[in-house]
Amino acid sequence: LTMFNKQLSGINKRMPNAAAKSMEIDDDSDKLHLTEAGRLSGFKLYHPERHVKLKIFTAICVVCGCIAAAFVAGATWASAEVGASQNAAEAKTIKAIRSSGSSGDFDDDVGYGGFCWKCSENSGTRGWSWWFGWGACPCHDGWKGACCDISMAAVDGGFGAWGAVGDCDAECGYGQATKTRQCDNPAPKNGGKPCLGAFTEAETCYLGPCADGGPLYSLADLIEAESSVFSANVKFTVNDLWEKGICYIMESSDKISAAFYNSIGSSVMYEGVNFVRGFKWWGLGSVGDSFAGDKWKEAVTDEEINIVPYTAVTGFNYGYDFMNDFFTAEKSPSWEDDEGHDFAIGMLTSSLENADTTCLTHGLEPRFPFDHDLLMKAAWDGFTWFDYHELKYASNGDFGYHLVNQRAAEHGDTMDTLGLLMTETVFSVHLTYDSANEEFELDLTDMEPYDPLPGYAAMGGKATFVFDNTYGKYGRLRTTSITYGGVTYTEADFAEDAKITNADGIEETVKEAEADSRWIGWRFAEKCIMSSLLGQTNLILHVKGLHLELAAAFQGVTISAFKSNVQHPLRRLLDQFTHRSVQATNGNFDLLFEHKAAEFSLAPLDYNQQLKMIDWYIKNKPLSMATLSMDKFAEERNMDQFSEKPANDANGRPSKFFWRWHYRAAKAQAMYVDMIECWVDANYAGDWNAVVNDAMIADWWAKMKQYLPSMQEAVDQHSEWISGGELTRESLTSVVSTIMTWVSHIHEDVGHSAAYVVYNPVHTPMMVPADGIGVPLNSFAFNTNAYRTFVFLERAKLLDDPADFWFSGAADRQCYTTMQDTYRAFGETDDAFSECGTTGFYSCVDAVETSVSS
Repeated sequence: LTMFNKQLSGINKRMPNAAAKSMEIDDDSDKLHLTEAGRLSGFKLYHPERHVKLKIFTAICVVCGCIAAAFVAGATWASAEVGASQNAAEAKTIKAIRSSGSSGDFDDDVGYGGFCWKCSENSGTRGWSWWFGWGACPCHDGWKGACCDISMAAVDGGFGAWGAVGDCDAECGYGQATKTRQCDNPAPKNGGKPCLGAFTEAETCYLGPCADGGPLYSLADLIEAESSVFSANVKFTVNDLWEKGICYIMESSDKISAAFYNSIGSSVMYEGVNFVRGFKWWGLGSVGDSFAGDKWKEAVTDEEINIVPYTAVTGFNYGYDFMNDFFTAEKSPSWEDDEGHDFAIGMLTSSLENADTTCLTHGLEPRFPFDHDLLMKAAWDGFTWFDYHELKYASNGDFGYHLVNQRAAEHGDTMDTLGLLMTETVFSVHLTYDSANEEFELDLTDMEPYDPLPGYAAMGGKATFVFDNTYGKYGRLRTTSITYGGVTYTEADFAEDAKITNADGIEETVKEAEADSRWIGWRFAEKCIMSSLLGQTNLILHVKGLHLELAAAFQGVTISAFKSNVQHPLRRLLDQFTHRSVQATNGNFDLLFEHKAAEFSLAPLDYNQQLKMIDWYIKNKPLSMATLSMDKFAEERNMDQFSEKPANDANGRPSKFFWRWHYRAAKAQAMYVDMIECWVDANYAGDWNAVVNDAMIADWWAKMKQYLPSMQEAVDQHSEWISGGELTRESLTSVVSTIMTWVSHIHEDVGHSAAYVVYNPVHTPMMVPADGIGVPLNSFAFNTNAYRTFVFLERAKLLDDPADFWFSGAADRQCYTTMQDTYRAFGETDDAFSECGTTGFYSCVDAVETSVSS
């Protein structure tokens, strides 16, 4: 579908808008052909041998081992080049001459050789010349009148202003409203070019939710919709697709089919994104191994990738100063292959540029019930590489749903999902501790001022928790209050038999409503807070913190500072921790904000509201490198007392809360500190004076302070942690170990292992309808696609075999392999790590990437 849309884009650029109405899709042959109007207008479809070929695409069915049809009724090659028939052009020219007031007889045979007469304006004596060129010539014998006496300069057409937007074509929910413009500013004349572009434009309109949230679709509905995709007896014109968008095509077929089209397209993109050096091309089966090559390639001496502000790669700043204040690199280095990644990004970019997809990503309808297996099928059917049952790129994936149920039962409370997630998952990164009240707090009220997408619940809220050691090996956090939308719910409201009176005066429990696929009362508030937690983690911690502020600039600075000596000891140490960060960050930023993918993959806010939120956090809660270090991170939240495994009390139960997320991250940072110390011993004979006096390291340090604002923030706010900004043993070790921890171990936690959340809208929805009814299929399906295509990638892992060129000899190689052995041992012997593949909401150590490479 994406490639088909790209093809239509190309056609549109090569022909007038009016010509679009001259073509349509033949639903028998699946090819573009001329309408009767097109033939009368003289347009032609040429053969592929004569004009550019544009492949729609063929999706490879890995499971069946066969070639599956990817769009409409099968894969096809289609090509179109539209040109004006010479005969038609001649007729129009003669008509123009006659209307200009010239006199005399016309010889109808004059144009048949491929040319016709036209008035010339560029000679002192105006007259006639051949149509394919202007020339000086007298007025020919037998010709007289206006064509010989006045200028016939061509005037190209220009569009006038858009008219008012019309009424919404829906009765409720989402629809389309159109506006039109005319080619009258000026109108084309004397052979001037017509206006190129759309004469009408559709905008998404929303009239509020349909009564009762609209129908909730069933498994039978889904099967019927998917089977109709390849046999739909619907004929669409190119004009329909270009002017009305993909939404029109899909919704005219079947509302549920959007997710299926989405999965088919993502099957193609997935291979392009994943086929990078070092990983086999899956579409070739075992043969693909021979094309994989090495994961690592040595840096090229004196190559510069140019550190630039984000405005240099986006082309504009979205109206926010931070786009000029934070830095990336202009391009990826040559030793990191980009072809597959760029191909997939280009496909998606083309599709998003040329079609309105907001009704798919924003629309509330269709909705599905709280049926996990049905939702998985709806979001994954059509995707061919692996299914949702496989434990593949993240720790839990589909298993997250079942894991929530299992762990809730073990904790003795099947209703308190929020408390469970704050106990065991990366969400606990947002906790603070109130010592006076002995309560843990979650405060998301900073997110409340931002307007949600139409029809979705607002973000924000807060909650409190207490430690309960009754159940489980380490106990749990129990939710004691939830505040959302100005209403506070307490433990009395959380009782299973507590009744809630709805607007119709009917009393029901939360469980009764949930069985009917509705969230009400405190349960609705809990789901809205979970949605906000996802937004805070995805948008602020992940995209803003890791990508925008750290990873891309870190790679750019490291390559720039050591470009003349790529074998410098610090350059070799940092190589794997900078890998593909510019590629990932620039590509993500382009998709997320320029093409608005953030609206269904980060938070239920439009992209401008998301940028506005990023801007607020940068100005009001600036990131400090010091508070990213695990010691300061815990202190800032008054959580440092919970970072170690607790002793048992007199009853043999844990005496206090165990903050497992922080425990794992602190262990990883201590491991990196040991590796850095070992590296200096191996390369500088333990002489730290030689390190801090190394001119290239000093240049790298200066550039880090220049291009990573979090470094300067640390100097201003936590001077002692960073030695006042001076390059010392302590400051270098602190900064490098902190960055290593975040770009590898923590990036895995906040990105990849979020699968238990992303694929689990029943327990942890990212997009909550404002009426609390059902799960909107399309926002869920597109979010699933974004994660499985652009997050769970084949990239270099921390425990992979290291590249030989990282080491000067056996000593520093031992430093690296010791780090790997330590990390591997965590996963084998420490239950805070080893539960990953069974009962833990986090990735296993052998899945952790070396860098922010996806």
